[in-house]
Amino acid sequence: MLKYIKALYHIIKNYNFYSIPILLREAEFYLKYNKDFNKFKYHNSNFLSDSIPCPHFFLLKIKKFMIEKKINFLCDLGSGYGKILYFFGEINYFKIDGVELDKEIFAFSEKLKNQRINIFNQDILNFDLNNTNYELLIINDPLKKTEDLSQLIENIKNNYTNKYVVLINIGQEKFNKIKNDLVIIESYKISKNKNLMFCEIKKSKVT
Repeated sequence: MLKYIKALYHIIKNYNFYSIPILLREAEFYLKYNKDFNKFKYHNSNFLSDSIPCPHFFLLKIKKFMIEKKINFLCDLGSGYGKILYFFGEINYFKIDGVELDKEIFAFSEKLKNQRINIFNQDILNFDLNNTNYELLIINDPLKKTEDLSQLIENIKNNYTNKYVVLINIGQEKFNKIKNDLVIIESYKISKNKNLMFCEIKKSKVT
């Protein structure tokens, strides 16, 4: 119970004026859908950020973007307990892959596997992005270190051009490190560390 109170406090403190619509959408998710996949975990790790699920409010905006861009196949890099996988693969029938390193969390989310949803128990920094032609990649701040996020974006850039990346709750310091590789199409900046950004990977200059 204590961790749920902590999560509620976290939403009110960090989402400012957006906290009311976000809490309302979370209540909607809780009442309409399977709340088992809305779990979170606080990691004691120097590598992984805490496993905090994406707000339903953000998921609806991502869905709208995907429909507008006619995106059908996406990947959640750091998929946690599977809220994003469940929302897009089970509720909305998109094809989606997830990549999750934590074995306990992966084992829980693995029950989502079906014809539309696939999940890999791998380090996202070593995941073979060249193996599948994703149309959109979701990054919900899975990495604690700025340099690791920079490496992840570099890996994406080396394998994709003209593809979309959704960044969720990426702090300013981290974003400053990766912004030169991205073109922001649309963004919702809620507070210093709470945001939703729709981006394209910048093309490398031909020399």
